[in-house]
Amino acid sequence: MWKDIEASRINEFYYEKIIGLLGEVGLIEEAVSTFQEMKSRGLIPSLETYNSIIHGFAGKGSFEDALFYLNKMKEANVTPETYTYDVLIQAYGKYNMYDEMGTCLKKMELDGCSPDHITYNLLIQEFSQAGLLKRMERIYQTMLSKKMDLQSSTLVAMLEAYARFGIVDKMEKVFRRILNSKTHLKDDVIRKVAGVYIGNYMFSRLDDLGVDVSTRFGASDLVWCLRLLSHACLLSRRGMDSIVREMEEAKVPWNVTVANIIMLAYLKIEDFTHLKSLLYQLPFLCVKPDIVTVGILFDAMMIGFEGAREVETWRSTGDLYRVVEINTDPLVLTAFGKGRFLRNCEEVYCSLEPQAREQQTWTYDSLIDLVLRKP
Repeated sequence: MWKDIEASRINEFYYEKIIGLLGEVGLIEEAVSTFQEMKSRGLIPSLETYNSIIHGFAGKGSFEDALFYLNKMKEANVTPETYTYDVLIQAYGKYNMYDEMGTCLKKMELDGCSPDHITYNLLIQEFSQAGLLKRMERIYQTMLSKKMDLQSSTLVAMLEAYARFGIVDKMEKVFRRILNSKTHLKDDVIRKVAGVYIGNYMFSRLDDLGVDVSTRFGASDLVWCLRLLSHACLLSRRGMDSIVREMEEAKVPWNVTVANIIMLAYLKIEDFTHLKSLLYQLPFLCVKPDIVTVGILFDAMMIGFEGAREVETWRSTGDLYRVVEINTDPLVLTAFGKGRFLRNCEEVYCSLEPQAREQQTWTYDSLIDLVLRKP
């Protein structure tokens, strides 16, 4: 229908567009059929047309077909460009074919197509995500020798790779480079870095991390969490008090993460006086308890804390009849672990039949009742 409207549309430009669109939506067989029709009309496929076919096959994991058309492309005296190979490399990464990525890079160089900074950045990102640190570092050194720029996404990928393997010194070097650049870090990446410090008992670094993040990206709930968690893990009441004062000076409202961090520290040192005082202040601080807060109270009661009054207060205010939530930053449980009450909750909940879990709306009260009835 498209061709019958106007004969002048039968040219290289329009075929290139149609083949490109078919390749983008994964209709590669239709794209090849159109490609063959194009050639039968004596029209010469362009670089972009070949790229659409090659990338379409690569995206579906049909690499033999992709390489077949790459060879056809060269036979037709159409010179591949770096983009041709870059998408192939990315497709190999998608299918975890990392040796083939290296082969593709060598083939690219033999074909006289020099890898550029986009190619190298792509390789580092793929090797980083795969945890192939030695390959990642070799490409990184190549980029340094060629004085090529690292993309922001590449720096973040390297940071995540080092964090995943807990390599503190290299993680910190990349993190410093990110701080000195315009690269934005998402909270989940910052949490991964913090998790490495926690795993290595380097609690004082959490405060440094919070300060660095605040200086570069501005203060946030995560920043206060990191700084407060640093002193709480060190069981330093003075340190926690200093952070709370800074929050008050900055007019930062409390949230359940802040309250739970402090109460977990009090629980750890069995400071029941300060624990009771903070539990009493929660309503005045506009902090609603979550499942972590409930767990702290019941764990304290298991070791002698008189908490019956607090339970009745939550019941009278309706807090125990709310649907169970966890609003505490996950780093808090990473640092302190799950207490006995939370572990019991998970154990009892998992022991229920799937139908029983789904039929009931779980409130704090019903969950507490379930745990307390556990034999």
